Amino acid sequence: MDGEGVGSLDQRQAAGSPFDVPAILAQLDRRDPAEQRVAVETIRETIADEPRACVPTVPKLRALLEQDPLEYHETVAYCLAELAAEFPADVAPSVAELVTFASEHPTQSATGEVLRCLEAVAREQPATVSDYVASIAKVIDERPGYDEWGLRLLQHVSHSNPVATTSAVPVLLDALEADSEATGTQVLPVFGRLARAGRLSSACESAEMDSSFESLLEETTQLLDHDVDALRRNAIGCLADVATHSPTAVTPPSPALVGALDSTDPQTRANAAVVFARVAMETNVIPENAREPLIGALATDHERVRANACVALGYGRVETASDRLETLADDDPEPSVRERAEWALERLS
Repeated sequence: MDGEGVGSLDQRQAAGSPFDVPAILAQLDRRDPAEQRVAVETIRETIADEPRACVPTVPKLRALLEQDPLEYHETVAYCLAELAAEFPADVAPSVAELVTFASEHPTQSATGEVLRCLEAVAREQPATVSDYVASIAKVIDERPGYDEWGLRLLQHVSHSNPVATTSAVPVLLDALEADSEATGTQVLPVFGRLARAGRLSSACESAEMDSSFESLLEETTQLLDHDVDALRRNAIGCLADVATHSPTAVTPPSPALVGALDSTDPQTRANAAVVFARVAMETNVIPENAREPLIGALATDHERVRANACVALGYGRVETASDRLETLADDDPEPSVRERAEWALERLS
């Protein structure tokens, strides 16, 4: 009778008939691995065209991950990851079991799909995953290389709760040092948010690594003139965040940071101006080698660059910028630039 059920299910799918949810759920409930595998493959084939129809199978798929050994764990995890990408709220209740599976099988190929699944949930519901950061960080550390989905997951969590990522700092530092080009775009924003929260330096110290905060700054500085826009922007943005609470950590500025003020990429220039603005906010000084590039930035075509340069020059009380600031305060077409130029002039008066 069971064999007939498997055969009839295959015939329905081959004929292109609608996905039979009750039949699939019944087949998943059977303890015969061969029948369960047929059902899982049917779900996999259906997800691409009818993902919503497959949502009721999530609890059954989750239960299959708990069956060990199971030859098709990777297919099960793939199905869950695909469903999480479309319907993260429906997969979110399975987070604890998914993390348990990853923790018990960190090097299995199925765990890569589990991390992809958890990343999709964290993207929409980071709080659902934040309590498991330490366990997930350990999984990332034990996997070959540094799993991109795992790092992205930590990045999502840091958006809403940067302090929750504190326990992952040792793994994030190792990832950056091992391959900054591959991991920087995921890792640097996490460090930046921890810095804004005033927790980065202490988190690095508690990581029990020699000079870890200094190593982070060194690795980040090496990316300031990188050819990849996203990596360069994130590196400069991270230093800007560090400067919020530790301005002396980014001074004296490296030649690459000063050079970023003359970059052909507007966002790079804008981010670099923020670094100097935050340093000057605490010190009331703009390093001498950055003053002329910042004054030059007032003439750029890009609103955000001009506005950020105004702020930096105002906080740094750079008197030689007065004439250009007056011109912007009177004539700039953008209200945000005019307002910041007026504010900077008030600081100089």
